[in-house]
Amino acid sequence: AFGDPAPGFASGTVRGNTLTLPRGYEVDLASAVAAKLGLKPVWMFSPWNSLFAPGTKKFDISFQEATITSQRKRTVNFTTPYLNANQGVLISKQTTAPKSLAELKQLQTCAQTNTTGLDWIKTKLHPAKAPLAFPTTTAAYQAVQINRCQAMILDVPLVSLQKKQKPAAYGPVAGQVVTHEQYGAVLQKGSKLLASVNTIMKGFGKDGTIAKLQKKWFNLDFSKIAVLK
Repeated sequence: AFGDPAPGFASGTVRGNTLTLPRGYEVDLASAVAAKLGLKPVWMFSPWNSLFAPGTKKFDISFQEATITSQRKRTVNFTTPYLNANQGVLISKQTTAPKSLAELKQLQTCAQTNTTGLDWIKTKLHPAKAPLAFPTTTAAYQAVQINRCQAMILDVPLVSLQKKQKPAAYGPVAGQVVTHEQYGAVLQKGSKLLASVNTIMKGFGKDGTIAKLQKKWFNLDFSKIAVLK
């Protein structure tokens, strides 16, 4: 399963729970895992807001740029990590880029619900205005485009690739906040697939498969984005 279309990660045509012609880093990675398992992947869409809910999943494994956290581990299993990420700051075209966290605090921030970005705003940034929260990344990006949201907080790879895909729609990625997050694929709690998938993913890390796929789909040096302090 994949979630909202994310440039470079997993983009395709969503109709209901059906996802057709997906392409991206996570799609290639999922395909490679399936091949090692001797399986042919079947793609589906699964909404973000239900990803960490307890209970039976409609998918076997989901790649949704999901940060591994101890709280989320209570209800789902995560694979070994397949990407490191910090939080990024994407601003609207009408907004002056903040040079510090103090300047960022004064802006109207936003994030997607149930994300580590929204949690960081609330627990670490403590902005002057309450952050806006949107159920999908699409809605949050639209808020930035119309300047309803001046600064969107979301993972650096996601905002960087969104800006690269639609350069005229936004201001710059004004900076990043070091949070040392790691993405893992999500499986149902107690999934019998976990051990096999972890062995495969660790192998991909050692043989260069993960690095090769990241270079193919991203071709951006996220470390060059300034760190806000």
